[in-house]
Amino acid sequence: MMTIEEEVQALVTFLSHPAGFDVDLGGMMCIRPICESSPPDLWEVNWTEDHSVEVPAACPYQCAREFSSLQEAAQFFVEKRRYLCYGLDFEQILMGGETVPVEIV
Repeated sequence: MMTIEEEVQALVTFLSHPAGFDVDLGGMMCIRPICESSPPDLWEVNWTEDHSVEVPAACPYQCAREFSSLQEAAQFFVEKRRYLCYGLDFEQILMGGETVPVEIV
């Protein structure tokens, strides 16, 4: 698994393209430009939180945060993704495919 810094840099490199690409994790989490300038200068990270494990009657809800810096948006996206364990890498770990060292910053 990449380090947080490597993952952030990979996202920044990809999302810096003037086409205005975004990254979506199966509808659970997304980082995308929210302006029409090229390259984009306003970014949104949105994600779904589900607290039904802690509170059985709780419904999943959508959260979003805006950033004027791609670097800050990518940093937030990667840290939140890892906190929520979203992505195929975490699915493989949860299915018993491998273990991952914990990185606490």
